[in-house]
Amino acid sequence: MVVCFLGDSTVQGIGDALALGWVGRLAQASFAADPARATSLTLCNLGLRGDSSLRVAARWQEETARRRRPGEDTALVFSFGAADRPQQVPLPEAVAAVRDMLRAAKNAGTTLFIAPPPSSDPAWAEKNRALGLALLGVCDELGLPGFDLFAPLSRSPRYMAALAAGDLIHPDAAGYAEMAALLASWPPLAELLGL
Repeated sequence: MVVCFLGDSTVQGIGDALALGWVGRLAQASFAADPARATSLTLCNLGLRGDSSLRVAARWQEETARRRRPGEDTALVFSFGAADRPQQVPLPEAVAAVRDMLRAAKNAGTTLFIAPPPSSDPAWAEKNRALGLALLGVCDELGLPGFDLFAPLSRSPRYMAALAAGDLIHPDAAGYAEMAALLASWPPLAELLGL
């Protein structure tokens, strides 16, 4: 199986001095649980710094098509939204684009969505929260699993300290470890990765 993780800088793992982010940590956990999986499961981190919801919607099909292999299942894990505020993407435009993207992705294989995490900037965090809730609503509408990463992280003193240790938007390695731990306990993703 090929699993593509698509999104922005928090998928890419910006700010993590260990260069793992949450995607790399989930890969480590998956391969540790079953070493044979390291050769049978292909994990592709397609996170790009600064990608808004509209930019992910514009590139996901081409990028995932290049990574599909004949006769092998493909799963898509989306997480984005933090770059929508600085790029001034209107909420209705983002929701419409993501609805179309997730509807098409659902037809391509297993599809999961993870809402954007909080930031230390209150205005930025408020925008992340509003977009995340709207996109989780789209997931409900389409019958797709969605995970609210914002709520538990915004209540975590450890995660908020990890943001402060970073650039207030991206956590340090400890923050990504906390994100990975939360995501590893989410049944749809845990089942996908054999955790």
